[in-house]
Amino acid sequence: MLDTTGNMHSDVTPQGVRLMAWRHAGMLGMAVALIATTILFVTVGDVGITWDEPIYIETAHRAIRWLGLILQGDWQQALDPITFGVSWGLNHEHPPLMRVVWGLGWALTRDILSPPLTDRVGALVFSGMGLGAVAALVARERGPRVALFTIAAILTMPRAFFHAHVTALDFPSAIMWMLTSLVFYRVMKTPPYRRTIWTLLRRSLILGVLLGLALLTKINAVLLMPFWALWLLWHRRLWRNAVMWLLSLPVALTTLVLGWPWLWKNTLGGLWAWGEFFRVHYGIPQWFAGKLYVDNTPWWAPVTIVLITTPVILLVLAGLAAWRRRHAQGALAWWLDLQFVGMMVVLVFFAMPGTHLHDSDRMLLPASFHLAILSGEGFQSFWRRFREMPPFSRGRLYQRFTAVVLAVGLLLPGGLGIVRLHPFELAYYNALVGGVRGAHRLGFETIYFAATYGYFLPELNDLPANTRVWVMPNSYDVLYYYQLNGLLRSDLVLLRPPGWGSFYDDDNVPRAEGWIDQADVALIERRQTAFNAALPNHARILYWAEHYPELARLERAGVTLASLHARP
Repeated sequence: MLDTTGNMHSDVTPQGVRLMAWRHAGMLGMAVALIATTILFVTVGDVGITWDEPIYIETAHRAIRWLGLILQGDWQQALDPITFGVSWGLNHEHPPLMRVVWGLGWALTRDILSPPLTDRVGALVFSGMGLGAVAALVARERGPRVALFTIAAILTMPRAFFHAHVTALDFPSAIMWMLTSLVFYRVMKTPPYRRTIWTLLRRSLILGVLLGLALLTKINAVLLMPFWALWLLWHRRLWRNAVMWLLSLPVALTTLVLGWPWLWKNTLGGLWAWGEFFRVHYGIPQWFAGKLYVDNTPWWAPVTIVLITTPVILLVLAGLAAWRRRHAQGALAWWLDLQFVGMMVVLVFFAMPGTHLHDSDRMLLPASFHLAILSGEGFQSFWRRFREMPPFSRGRLYQRFTAVVLAVGLLLPGGLGIVRLHPFELAYYNALVGGVRGAHRLGFETIYFAATYGYFLPELNDLPANTRVWVMPNSYDVLYYYQLNGLLRSDLVLLRPPGWGSFYDDDNVPRAEGWIDQADVALIERRQTAFNAALPNHARILYWAEHYPELARLERAGVTLASLHARP
């Protein structure tokens, strides 16, 4: 096992943390993966399709059909320009790793499960297995108690719990961010003078492949490079390990190119276009603290969002870990700093002018993972002091039981938040702002992502034939998905702004051009970014919500999250 200097000596660190052998850590990780995946499968049925999912699901289907051609040996058809463009051109600005994972889940279950579950199997399994892998790596470094509390903290962060269910890139990106960083830490803390050239090359290869897979998940993984560089600079003793970091970069680039078919025909041009798309990303407004920001949110928005959307007790425990850092040395200091630097890189990046923070919390999930590990460290410290009290200093079995009871009590606020809001955990705010009701009063966005639409399917299916339905322009694909999968009547006509299209148009979805004024009914999600008086079109939506008859309403904690209205 490893002591605070990173050397192999004993089973117990000087901080009193009992570490786990790889075999035991792996078994713990598999158990966590099984439990987490089961929890996600049990709770996914109520989660409505979000506005990101239809296009991701469609790209997953196309990618898996293309891979089917490859497996059949039909390279000529697979590389035909039309086939290749149809298979990889849609949403080509996002890398393909997850669309392959999602597509495999769909291909393996489409004959035995029904949508949307069959389109979410890959996401659910990836989330569960990813959490299990994080648990194994944390257990190896910091012991089972920190590992288990970390995973429980993630699963009781209401917003993270929601994201773990859906076929979108944010939760997988956070998992790959965390897994890659944990492997980086383990590789870098080994003294360089102990390595042979072969060991150095082998570990650089492993690190580079993992970084490449993270890049194949989402472009946000490019922030791993400055994150790791800052951590190495902070611990100057470890800077000698930078050669491994440098050697991993060309491996990562090679992995990215080999794993992304869209780049095969024009690699340099494709990479340049990929970077330019996100460097000059189209503006996505964000409602924050009572104001609509069209270009940039204020610099303090990322920190504020994390502080008010994370259960308070986890923030307190992470603060306890920060206090502990003052006296930490060696491997413990390196470990804690890895979490702090990683969290700060994410928050500072989205606080910078020119970056686009939208959809509230979902871009900040990697920071939440670091915070969860810090809360696990805080729990470890708290428990060590707690167990020294006379009533709790009895035998080992009694102490373990007490530790479980204490952990459950600390995690209960987040768990109760999930119970009260499910499946609309994106409305969660903690006690610092008075929950969803207080957040609404203070002007924070109380819902987004169009996941509320599924709640209204019974009312929509009761509408007369050929009813013209309006939803937010960026979310009508959600209702198309429901129509094409038999969950919403196919004779309902969706209104779209003039000139707007959909990748579902080839399926002859019923549609018409028009704004909310031409609708018979309007399904209005109260996402303040599009439900405010700051822009003329938004004011018309407000008028419908205030003056037109209401057919159905979705509320949580007295706050309306969405409502269905009919023309009088």
